[in-house]
Amino acid sequence: MRRRDALQKLGLVAVLGSTGGCAAILEGGQEKKSGDDDPKRSGSLETMKILGPREGENDNLVVAAEIKNHGEKKSSATLDVTVEIDDTVHNRDYRVTVPGGELKEVEVPLEVKYAKYENADKRSISLNLQ
Repeated sequence: MRRRDALQKLGLVAVLGSTGGCAAILEGGQEKKSGDDDPKRSGSLETMKILGPREGENDNLVVAAEIKNHGEKKSSATLDVTVEIDDTVHNRDYRVTVPGGELKEVEVPLEVKYAKYENADKRSISLNLQ
């Protein structure tokens, strides 16, 4: 009797586990793979590193970063740059195009003075490729 109950429960778990991917197909989507939510990547493009904040034209803050295209063809994505200065958040979406197999340095100007960033008590920069 215990064996039959155990096999029934195991069979139910196996059926539920095997239909997990079917729900994604029925909804018209794909199963999520680990790494799909990586903010550093978009398709074949990847943010390699933040090269740092710089002072640009009109003394404004410029965020420089390296973007690599791991693919063979030219690829584009939107780079979402978020800079937090004390309690104020500054955001800019910047379209990036990188030739296949190349590394490109991009500079994203923001509408905030570099001195404000430099003199802030609390500051952070985050990049998100979309």
